[in-house]
Amino acid sequence: MEVKPFEYQENGINEILEKFKTNQRVLYQLSTGGGKTFIFCFLTKKWIEQNNKKILILCHRTELIDQTIKSMIRIGVTCEAVTSKVKELNHSSDCYVAMVETAHNRLVKNPYFFKDVGLVIADECHILIFDKVFNFFPDSKILGCTATPVVFKRERFYRCKFCKKNYLHLRDCCNHEVLEYTKPYPMSNIYQDIVLGPKITELIDMNRLVKEISFVKKYVNTNDLKTDSTGEFTNESLDVAYGNSEAVFNVLKNYKELCFGKKTIIFNNSSTTNLLVYEKFKADGLNVRMFDSVNKEQSGNREDIIEWFRNERDAILCNVSVFTTGFDVTDVEAVILNRATNSLSLFLQMVGRGVRITNNIFKDKLILIDGGENVDRHQEFSDPTRDWKMIFQNGIGKEKPKKEDSMDVSTCLNCGALYMKSEPECPICGFKIVEERNRTRVDISEEVLQPITEIPPPNGEAIYKYTLSLNEDVNFAFKILINQIIDMFIFYRVDKQKYINTKENGKLIKSITKLIKQPYHILIMKNDIRASNNRTKQYIINKVLTKLENYYEI
Repeated sequence: MEVKPFEYQENGINEILEKFKTNQRVLYQLSTGGGKTFIFCFLTKKWIEQNNKKILILCHRTELIDQTIKSMIRIGVTCEAVTSKVKELNHSSDCYVAMVETAHNRLVKNPYFFKDVGLVIADECHILIFDKVFNFFPDSKILGCTATPVVFKRERFYRCKFCKKNYLHLRDCCNHEVLEYTKPYPMSNIYQDIVLGPKITELIDMNRLVKEISFVKKYVNTNDLKTDSTGEFTNESLDVAYGNSEAVFNVLKNYKELCFGKKTIIFNNSSTTNLLVYEKFKADGLNVRMFDSVNKEQSGNREDIIEWFRNERDAILCNVSVFTTGFDVTDVEAVILNRATNSLSLFLQMVGRGVRITNNIFKDKLILIDGGENVDRHQEFSDPTRDWKMIFQNGIGKEKPKKEDSMDVSTCLNCGALYMKSEPECPICGFKIVEERNRTRVDISEEVLQPITEIPPPNGEAIYKYTLSLNEDVNFAFKILINQIIDMFIFYRVDKQKYINTKENGKLIKSITKLIKQPYHILIMKNDIRASNNRTKQYIINKVLTKLENYYEI
């Protein structure tokens, strides 16, 4: 029986080929279960007919190689598999299907290992391991395929804390060294354009996927979770939250209440939690097995576990983000997320294991038990408002300083509250400054800092509340006061000559003293932030003067 693409798959193929007319690198996005492998297989056949060039398909797991070759054979495309055992090729087939690491190793030794390749396809390209192979094919077209065109990576840049100008490298600006920041890494850094497949809701309407029914169960406290440099939760904090006996019991309880007897896959955060959950389920007499890279004695052989899971109707499979891709068991009826993740990609990959349609059983839905508040964090799996084009262009997340100084604060122009300068808006009232403070230099009156129209003078009550919220003392508050006065000189672009003039005519000290007077007296009277050695008003004035001298390099 001839295999043909669905209409949406045919449309995707044609759009990709059209994009290749003006772009070297194109990314194709299609949800898990939408037939991504078949699309690039049909594309391969069409490409060979039109271009008479070979194709190299890169995979990151051996099972994906097997799946791809089986799909190619079904539509009449000949293939050569390139695994660690393959040292030479006969180049008689239309297509090479290779493990990415193997392909790279062969190309390092022999850049001509693959012959006459006109198109390179990277499967699961959100895993950033393919560029090292792409570099060997500068004249070939590149197609990345993924359900989730987002990566959990950040890129570094530098920003002046005064004029807010961005730089690629460390340097001085406004007489100070710029600060290091990070921002999301978008896949548009690698690919020039994107082709979007149907939304998940559209695939559900086409009966290509089943709808998930989400049960959000808060059985651990996620407020204490810590993040690493990428923004993902650390394994240590996840183990504390999910590795205690109460949390493990709740996984079992929710399984028995909501999906008892159904084929279930449980995603745990670490091998430690994985073993605890497995032992709890096993002690209850349930048909459970586990797999991870650490607990090898309990895990057993990966292929044997997959075969067992495929054949057992009430099978429960515990794992640690292992079976997120290249896992084609279609009759999974329940997915339990016994972990929290900040990665949208990982969240969608995990849930995606259970939304495939199947002929093995009657399956009209997926039961999703979310024990990590992931649905709250990322919206539902089938959320139709997810904007993949925007995510492709900009990535996910916010710009943030590598190391944030708790004294580096802004004053909300709406409610007067203090908040960290890295925050895009006031966390109290939501007010957002639209225009950045990188205006051109303006002249102000001889009375330095008198025309306070756009940046308010230091407010003692606001500084007090902020200091109290951080459990700091009055001397911390005085440091904020000093910084805010310096900010006013910078904000109003008081140039060096203007500063010297006001200092010489005596108005500088008067202006600084006036700005300090109100907040100083408020702060010094607050008993709950009192320090053993409160700074004097003159000390603060002297500190301001010292910082200004440094700023103007006098």
